[in-house]
Amino acid sequence: SGYGDSITYSGGQASEGQGGFYGSGGARVSTLETEHRPEMVALAADVENLRLVMEEIDKLDAMLMEEKEKSDSSVTGKSLEISSTIKKVMTSVDVMDCLNRLEVEGEPVWGLSSEERDLVHAARQKVNEC
Repeated sequence: SGYGDSITYSGGQASEGQGGFYGSGGARVSTLETEHRPEMVALAADVENLRLVMEEIDKLDAMLMEEKEKSDSSVTGKSLEISSTIKKVMTSVDVMDCLNRLEVEGEPVWGLSSEERDLVHAARQKVNEC
């Protein structure tokens, strides 16, 4: 008895990717999660693009804060230029398309990590501020 009794065949043809023996370890698990899921690769690319954009926006925000501190919060040509750049980047077609692919009905798409969800929320909030 022991383990021998716990292995059951689930039916279907193993060559078709269905069926197989339960209890046979990870034999049926693909090592490449994205192998037959190009949408996951596209999603990862969108997340990476958004991450890079937001890193750039963070740098611009820091520059803007610094500029406002130097000028005692009064608007300067440089602060207007930085604000304009932030708006231009965040409302660009590329960023908007990317963000729209990462959201469904205003919420981050299913399958993102909590860090990626936070990134999508932060990006949307930034767009809304523009």
